[in-house]
Amino acid sequence: MNWRDHLRARLLEIRPDSVCALDAAARQLAAEVLPHAPVYPHDNRVGQPCALALGIEALNGLDSQQAQHLVSQTRLYVAPRILLAVTADCALDEDTFRALGFILSATDPTEKMRIHYYDLDTYKMVPDWLNARFWAHPERWDP
Repeated sequence: MNWRDHLRARLLEIRPDSVCALDAAARQLAAEVLPHAPVYPHDNRVGQPCALALGIEALNGLDSQQAQHLVSQTRLYVAPRILLAVTADCALDEDTFRALGFILSATDPTEKMRIHYYDLDTYKMVPDWLNARFWAHPERWDP
C-alpha cells in the first residue's frame, strides 16, 4: 500500500467531524475522501478547533525550528489529532516526531514518504500510581 492509499484509509478509519488542511494537497485529499466533513484552511480565523489536522506538504521547505513550531501550534490550538505525510528530507527525523508524541503510522520506501500520527487521547496512558489511592492522607501523618 502506498502512502496516499494509507492516508485515505486512515481518514476513513478516523472519520473526523471536521478537518483542518495544513496545505492545498491536504485540502484536496480531505475534500475527496470526506465529502461531508467541513475542511478548513490552516489560517482559519473562525477560531473553532477541528477534529483532525491533515498535512501532506506542510513541512516541506521548513527548517527544524519552524516545523516544530507549526506542529506545536497545530497540536495546541487547531486539532487534538494530526496526520502528517513527510518526505525523507523533512527537517524533523523520526526521533523528533517521537519526542513530539507522534507514532509512525506507515512508510513508503519507494517514494521515500513517512506518515506520522498524533492523537491527544492516546498520547500518554495514565500511569497506575496517578490515582486517589496514592495521594497523601494528612490524617495518617504522625505529628
